[in-house]
Amino acid sequence: MKAYFSFIDFLRRNQSKLALIVGFILVAALSFGIGRFSATSNPPDIVIEEPVLDLTELNNTQNSAPAQISADAQSGVVAGETYDPNCTGKIKGNIGSSGKIYHLPGGAFYERTIPELCFATEADAQAAGFRKSSR
Repeated sequence: MKAYFSFIDFLRRNQSKLALIVGFILVAALSFGIGRFSATSNPPDIVIEEPVLDLTELNNTQNSAPAQISADAQSGVVAGETYDPNCTGKIKGNIGSSGKIYHLPGGAFYERTIPELCFATEADAQAAGFRKSSR
């Protein structure tokens, strides 16, 4: 019971200081709340544009007439170029970050190159836009 009376006595002695602290906390909380709720968030400006082409008509015209496709065209083989995973004895065509390069048998990188295309002659490789390997 003595602790209760000492606490009441403490509150009476420091009443003005406690009122100031409680007032400060209430003003801070009120300011934070008003600032938080009054902040407006602007949504990003999004513009939705209509497509320039009517893709449904384009798709219908492409599908209306079935085309006759040869076996070479279906496999992706271009005239003068053949795909052979080993390219045994042929010119290897490779497409990489440095461009389209062809490698001749006996060249420095011929054995290491994984071919994407095989060519029978250098002329075929050059006609396809490939350049000769520097080594």
